[in-house]
Amino acid sequence: MGFFSKLLNQSQPAACVLPETHAVVRQIVGVLGYDVVATPDYGARLAPALNFAVEYYDKQIAQIPGPLDISAAHYMHHPLVHALFPARQEIAHGIGRSVDVKQPLAFLAGADQPEVFALLGVRRRKLPGGSVDPVFSDHTLRCLAATESGARQGLRTAALTRLVAAYGEHLEKLRKHDKLPRASWNIENRTDLAAADADRNAMAIAGEELRAENLLRGMVAWLQRPGEHLQVLAESRAPAADAVQQIEALPELGVRDRRHWLVCFVRFPTAEGVAAMHNEQGQHRYIRI
Repeated sequence: MGFFSKLLNQSQPAACVLPETHAVVRQIVGVLGYDVVATPDYGARLAPALNFAVEYYDKQIAQIPGPLDISAAHYMHHPLVHALFPARQEIAHGIGRSVDVKQPLAFLAGADQPEVFALLGVRRRKLPGGSVDPVFSDHTLRCLAATESGARQGLRTAALTRLVAAYGEHLEKLRKHDKLPRASWNIENRTDLAAADADRNAMAIAGEELRAENLLRGMVAWLQRPGEHLQVLAESRAPAADAVQQIEALPELGVRDRRHWLVCFVRFPTAEGVAAMHNEQGQHRYIRI
């Protein structure tokens, strides 16, 4: 029985993980390697840390408003949609030019899903002359799903996947160089070891540092700092009275993408999405999670 099967069959309640995170567990197996199975109580140690990250991301993503109906048919009759998109055709451009639309949209259309839910990111443009009304560009979609909860779960999965991948990249630095100054290597994530006199001239040796016990301990610590890979920066405000104020209240998505994305969840008819995709020659907009 492999790592994944053993973890999911642990008898301890602490080892339970949500079914929708099983793919992330498989990813963790790939990063840590199967030797970690021999680590005592690995399931009971790993699962709570993973669930902690899940809970954190769920709370962050719950702050993102929506879903907003962005059907082109409602453009002139929906003040919020009108305020968010400078022109009706920008709705189709946003859908059709998004890199992460093609495959999930084709799947949803093939499954006869009547509408699509997704995360929408926009960037605020600064116009000359000090325009009062906000103007947005680069409308980009990600995390397409058949339901709102599915789209939110998709964003959570993307964040978890990136979190685990970052740990794998951290390990690869030492594997590649075989040894590194301890001041620049910390398997347990971000603690300032450079400030410790004892470690100032010490070296981290791959053969010693990358043992199963250390790998697991580092992964647990990494999962307990999920905010370094995704934050939803939302201000506490009174309920917005009009469309412009609602747009102004959109939260910012803090991820590894250096561009500043204001975000909300949206929905639109699947047929409109398919038409938009077919009318664009290529997808080039994306949000880096």
